[in-house]
Amino acid sequence: MESALTQSKSSVHSLLNDAYERRINNLKSSIELAEKALAISKDLDDSSCIGKSLSHLSLFHMIIGDFDLAINMANEAIEHFEFENDEKGIADAKYNIAGVLYKTDDYNQGLTYLMDCLKTYKKLNDWHNKARVEKSMGTIYEYFGDTESAIKIYQSAIESGEKANDLNLQSNAFNPLSGIYLNQGKIRDAMDLIEKSIAYKTETGDTRGFAFALYGRGKIYTATKEYEKAENDFLEAERIHLEMGEKLGVAMCYHKRGALYIRMNRLDEAREILVKALEYSNKNRIILIKFRANLLLHEIAKKEGNLELALKYLQQYIDEKESVINDRTAKVIKSYDDINKMNQLEQKAQIQKERAKIIEKKKIELDSFFYRISHDLKGPITSMMSLSYVAKLEVKDETALKFLAEYETQTARLNTILDGLLNLTKMSFNEDTKQEIDFEKIIYDCISSYKFLTNYELVEFKISVDPTIKYRAEWALINTIIQNLIENGIKYARTENNKPQFEISVNQKDDCIEIISKDNGIGMDQETVDKIFTMFFRVNRKIEGTGLGLHILKRAIERLNGEVKVESELGEGSTFTITLPKH
Repeated sequence: MESALTQSKSSVHSLLNDAYERRINNLKSSIELAEKALAISKDLDDSSCIGKSLSHLSLFHMIIGDFDLAINMANEAIEHFEFENDEKGIADAKYNIAGVLYKTDDYNQGLTYLMDCLKTYKKLNDWHNKARVEKSMGTIYEYFGDTESAIKIYQSAIESGEKANDLNLQSNAFNPLSGIYLNQGKIRDAMDLIEKSIAYKTETGDTRGFAFALYGRGKIYTATKEYEKAENDFLEAERIHLEMGEKLGVAMCYHKRGALYIRMNRLDEAREILVKALEYSNKNRIILIKFRANLLLHEIAKKEGNLELALKYLQQYIDEKESVINDRTAKVIKSYDDINKMNQLEQKAQIQKERAKIIEKKKIELDSFFYRISHDLKGPITSMMSLSYVAKLEVKDETALKFLAEYETQTARLNTILDGLLNLTKMSFNEDTKQEIDFEKIIYDCISSYKFLTNYELVEFKISVDPTIKYRAEWALINTIIQNLIENGIKYARTENNKPQFEISVNQKDDCIEIISKDNGIGMDQETVDKIFTMFFRVNRKIEGTGLGLHILKRAIERLNGEVKVESELGEGSTFTITLPKH
């Protein structure tokens, strides 16, 4: 039964992938396949599959201009994705809603939706969808008249398309960017880019995209006064858009043909196609073409000396612009404020990354410095310790021997500090040499190595290791962690009124190894707990130590990508919980 269910879900995903691929040249087939996927999903009563099917259908209906249906399906898809906690699915459905909004009469709200989508796709490193969103945002920036932002976002869309290894995504941004170059008078750049787009669209078989590329080339031919070539491109693009059901593309072609015919002084044909563009845009709520069609009809009437009609079209243009554009100025500003906030957050994140790199570099430099200095000092200190030993053989005066003993103690302490620094820096420079870890052996070996400590004989050790654990890591790092836990458990034992105990356990928890050490020693208050991993910090000055042990332990844990938590109470003892990921 489970196998049949898995097969059915796989069938849904296969249908939707096929439908998405076909959208570039056969939207009718895309819709049929997605509807079939939706029917199977409903039979399965699978919320995730239903959401994905609805989202795909919403996209296809948005493309062909069935805007109300597209929004209804997208909102229904979002309900399923929210139930499934699928943030990518939510972003996909919001992208469809944004497409409807900016293609009709609410592009500032469309921008808000696109910004939400962009955050999600950036977080998921989804280059394919990031490119789609950026291209759409560029279009809206152009609507706002913000050419500088449009260029930047189109260039980012091209980079995202390259990372997705998708020629269509790249060429989708080539088309509008070519238009901007054309408006800036960079005819050669505009033509080079649009020809590249046409080549990409031909190679990939993207019929819809090919139509938009032809439209872009038609605009360049209009600017270079190659009117016949321009008309051919507009007519072919228009034919494809009508066949594909791409309503925005159809309206754009009607408008540009009208502008072309005015240039060619074919005013009757220009008026006819612009009236058609106006009616078509009114019917499909394509606000931008309405503005532009009214403005061009005003130009025709003025050329023909019909000032009353010219004034009428101009008034319609102004009324439309004021009622839609000016009323939304505040919202547009808010959208830009939101974008600026998002950009500022991204800049802060980038600054933090750069700062982390600098800190890491300085840390490596500091480690290198410590390593060199510690290594260089080891020789003289070893000589000093040897000299002390020889001196004790010759000196008989008790006062002198007392001073020599103090000298020996301090030299030994300095030697211990240097050993700690060398161990610390070796972690940064040692190569990754992983081996199977025998936790039980390491624990017993470490306990045995501390027999010389004052409290050793008094402490009761309790050891528990899961024998089924399989874990590979750098032996030296694990040994460092265990060794420091045991050393502290012995050194900071509370011996006056209770039986000192030290417990250590190693178990597997999910995909992690969990090491827990627990003692009933002197314990710490919270202020002390917050400082214990600081280099050279010592919990108790009366107890011998360098203040390096826990700092070294923390560095070893970090090297293994693990975490450590400390719970302690003054006079009651401490518990260290270390979690090390297995992979």
